[in-house]
Amino acid sequence: MKRLMHLTVAAILLSAPSFAAQAPEVPDPGMTFHVEGGVHVATIENRNTVYLVSNERVMISETNFERNAETLAGLIASVTDAPVELVINTHWHGDHNGGNAYFAEHGATIMAHENTRTRLMNRQVNPVTGGIQLEPQPPEMLQQVTIKDGATIHWGDETVEVVHYPTAHTDSDLVLYYENANVIFVAGLVEYPTYAGVYNPQGFIDALNAVVARADANTKVIPWQGPVISRVELLAWRDIIETMREKISAMISQGMTLDQIVAANPSAEFDEVWGGGRSPDRFAQDMHYVLTNDTSD
Repeated sequence: MKRLMHLTVAAILLSAPSFAAQAPEVPDPGMTFHVEGGVHVATIENRNTVYLVSNERVMISETNFERNAETLAGLIASVTDAPVELVINTHWHGDHNGGNAYFAEHGATIMAHENTRTRLMNRQVNPVTGGIQLEPQPPEMLQQVTIKDGATIHWGDETVEVVHYPTAHTDSDLVLYYENANVIFVAGLVEYPTYAGVYNPQGFIDALNAVVARADANTKVIPWQGPVISRVELLAWRDIIETMREKISAMISQGMTLDQIVAANPSAEFDEVWGGGRSPDRFAQDMHYVLTNDTSD
């Protein structure tokens, strides 16, 4: 129960805008592009679905919002006639799994970390506002396969290692390593270039260090939002989290209030590049919250 409350407070409160986004006035037709080997990306509403094409089948990671499921399927079909047989949700936020029912209806198996399925099965309530963030999802939205620490998937000529990082963006984050293509899908760990929601600073830093350790100078890294990046941007984002943790921890120790911390603009040195999405004020508020509430387990 302690872990459930921590996730509800941190992951829902800090990340809610990403999966509560309003539909655009004009539906986004999206775009798709090739990354490396059999790895492709379909982008709709600035959210990246990674899909792996073999001769006979397709594996995708993330199904975007429900409203975009058919568009996503169409983008994939523009590249291959092979059916989508496996879907991986990297965590439980609704813009990552909103199209699950559509793909399940068309024959795909849905897989995620076990915590993702648990969150989707239960109402998620913001304990600060009392507002409902997510209602229990119907059976057709749920995963048929769940994993704990990770899995290895052999898909055509590609080997995909799926690894769980428990305390980064949420408690259910999965990262996908496409070993032969030398591509990594970090999903919610990076929204480039913007400040992502941080569930636990040290857990986030540990996860990024683990990903960086597996990346070389030629590795292509796909974030949840934004263009393909490299280990350079991963290191930059890790350093931002470290710096913000140190700065705001020091300010808290000095007795500064939240308003004073926000007014001091601790992220100023990073804002020109990273401050265009989640605002610097919001990032400071988020970091203050996780540093003054236990999200370590």
